[in-house]
This record gives sequence, C-alpha cells and structure tokens, in this order.
Amino acid sequence: MKRPRSERRTLPADYLQPLVRALADPATLAAVRREELEAVAFQLALYFGVRRDPETASALGGVYDRLVDERDVDDRRAFVVELAGAVRGGATSVLALLPVLQREPDADVARAAALAFATLMPAEGGDGFAGARSLRALLDHAEPDGVRAGLVGALLALGDRRLQPVLDGAWRSLPAAASAALLSLPRAWASLLEAEWLLDWMEDAEPATFAVLAGSLARLATEGGGRVLELERELPAPEHGEAVTIVRAWASAAGEAVTILREWSTRELGERLAPRWRDLARRAGDPGAMDVVFEAWDVPR
Repeated sequence: MKRPRSERRTLPADYLQPLVRALADPATLAAVRREELEAVAFQLALYFGVRRDPETASALGGVYDRLVDERDVDDRRAFVVELAGAVRGGATSVLALLPVLQREPDADVARAAALAFATLMPAEGGDGFAGARSLRALLDHAEPDGVRAGLVGALLALGDRRLQPVLDGAWRSLPAAASAALLSLPRAWASLLEAEWLLDWMEDAEPATFAVLAGSLARLATEGGGRVLELERELPAPEHGEAVTIVRAWASAAGEAVTILREWSTRELGERLAPRWRDLARRAGDPGAMDVVFEAWDVPR
C-alpha cells in the first residue's frame, strides 16, 4: 500500500554527494560498467542542474567523457532527448545539459543539446532569447569543434531572424574543422536567417573559401523543398507545443511556438539576393564562382 504523500521521505539536497566524492577517484570512475554509463551520467546531470557545484561538474565531466569514448552517437543522442525531457518536466535546470555543450565531439548531438538549452532556458528580464544569447557566449569558450558547430547550428536551426545580431560574425569563432562540421549538418527547412547569414559569411570570407560556402548555400535551396521561411519563435518554448523541436535539430515548422511570417519560393528570394551574389563572383575573380548558387536558386546569372 502506498504511503500518504505526507509520510513519504524526500531525498536530502546532497543525496548524490557520496557518489560525486567517489568518482573523484579514477579507479572508481573506471569501475563504472559500460552499460551503466548513461544512467550514472543522467543522475549526475540532474543533480548538477540543481546543485551547480564544481565537484559535481568534474564528476559528471569524467563520466560523460567515458560516454563519448564507449557509447555511439545514437546512444548519446537518446541521452540528450531524455535529459531535455527531464529539464522540460522541471526535474532540473538547463545547466544539466552543460556537459554535452562542453565535451560532445559530434556536431549533431551538440546541436540537439543546444536547441534544448535555448528553448528551455527561462526568460531573463523579459528576454526570451536569454538561452540563445548564452549559447553565443559559450561559443567563445568552447573547445571541441563539434560543440562549436553544434552551438551555431542550433542558433541557425531556430530560424528566427531576430537572432541575426546574436549570430553576426559567429563564423569567426569556427576553426576549419568546426566550419566543415557545421556546413555538413542536415536541415529540415530553409530559413531567411540562414540564407542571409551564409551570404554575410561569404562577404567576410577569403575568396578561397567561396566554393564550400557556395555549396552550402546551394544545398539550402534544395533542402528547403523550394521554399524559404521567415520565422519567429515563442521562447522559452511553451509547456505544450513543439516538444520534438526542442530536441531535434530538424523540425517541422508546424507548432504553436513557431510563427511563419512570410514564405518565399527559392526563385523569389534568389532574385532578391542575386545582386550580392554577382558582387561576390566579381570579388572572387571567377565569373563561375557562384554558378552552383544561381542554378540551385533558379536565378539567371
């Protein structure tokens, strides 16, 4: 028989402290069985999201490093989904996601964690973009290329054009490997935010990098299915709505937290951006430098 709620025991605030202290010993960390890594990391992440102390952060980091070494990308993606659900349910704070945003080498997994962070972080002083701004701040301190790519990828995946000032110049914080990881991430839609951001990057880049950026801009037209969306998001995400969007980097635009302000065909937007593309081709000293873009966006050269 269940005990009345008033008689149930509540866990003390430091209930995991013995485990945290034990994991400071490398032998104890090494003794955690491979099949238990997700469960231990999950409990430590929940605990850290509430406690926010350096000792727990260190223990959690050690366990997550083993998770990276010994579990595959699908396992780690599932871990992020489960952790994001716990944050959404109020069991912990978005800080529980920090080990992924500091140590994850896979850009797609890092992007999923960053999306959860950006959409679930409470507003600060009425600023619903507090989570997105925090991601931008993390970018300047992140070390793994996968994390850097995932942070920028999450901001782009949000698709909200009001994030343009937050994203401005973010490409300068991306080493070559991080840039390559970002540009290879899949998309579910084409947003005006990303189309213009890629073009801004090209205008700030050396002509030698045009080919890879032009290829990404061309793929954006294809991956968007012939349409480009100007979006606004309700952030933080409402309690009921796009639960899937929070943990997936590619999401349907349908959902009560997303408003489509305008939709262009690729040709319509291409005609609007074409003068800037032609200027870039002249800068590159190669008349054909942007041909792949003009072709993908169905615009005359």
